[in-house]
Amino acid sequence: MVYDVAIVGGGPAGCSAAVTAANRSLSTVLFDTGDFGLALRKSKRVKNYLGLPDQSGEALMDAFVAHMKAGKPEVVPHKVLNIMPMEGAFYLATPGDVYQARSIVLCPGVAHGNSLAGESAFLGRGVSYCATCDGYLYKGKTIGVITNLPSAWEEVEFLAGLAQKVKVWSSYPVPDAHPENIQAMEGQPREVLGDEKVTGLRTTAGKELLDGLFILRETDPLEKLLPGLELNGSFIRVDEKLGTSVPGVFAAGDAVGYPWQINKAAGEGQKALLSAASWLQEKRA
Repeated sequence: MVYDVAIVGGGPAGCSAAVTAANRSLSTVLFDTGDFGLALRKSKRVKNYLGLPDQSGEALMDAFVAHMKAGKPEVVPHKVLNIMPMEGAFYLATPGDVYQARSIVLCPGVAHGNSLAGESAFLGRGVSYCATCDGYLYKGKTIGVITNLPSAWEEVEFLAGLAQKVKVWSSYPVPDAHPENIQAMEGQPREVLGDEKVTGLRTTAGKELLDGLFILRETDPLEKLLPGLELNGSFIRVDEKLGTSVPGVFAAGDAVGYPWQINKAAGEGQKALLSAASWLQEKRA
């Protein structure tokens, strides 16, 4: 199936875009790892969302997701690894499948914090963002995992079924019941080490030897997502219609710049989807 629009990200901007897509009767697929607005969920109290003061971030995000799902988009619980423009459509690759859409609305959020030193240099040479894609390369070896996604724990256990040992640096508590070859590590990751390929990880607690490193987080570096996507610093460059440098691709939310506010993200999600709808109409004319 070729969808009218693919929405990458299920935070406030992505959910808002999906609600608007349903109102415009556009066939829609939305991609999210399953955490839906992880940054917002960490807020204990939101006081400035119009009409809904003093909500917890968890409650507010749950309301956004319920509204989004009421429009019945297809929701894919996987991260989009890359997007390839093809004639008449875009191909979106996830760890499990490939999807097609005529237009894209990017709402991936931003990585809060800098990439690790050495991360980009060793991407494809021992650093991976996809457990199911590259896990088989490390059968019987020692690997590291850095994760801030509770929903990624299934991928950690998948890697444990392949590797001899999995050293995990996690921003959330490791489940009490886990495979014996998973070791929860101390310290904060600081630098990927290696020569031709990854050999270890330097942390605030010392140096750990590794054969490979998997980084499982909500948002990967944007420059890896789509060929030809222009950035403005660390944000996606957009025009007044929230169009990107790639025709048919629009962007909204934290990924397009400051301020990082829920109201702004939700409004931009709606605007980006309306721009995508107009673009599709012009293509069909």
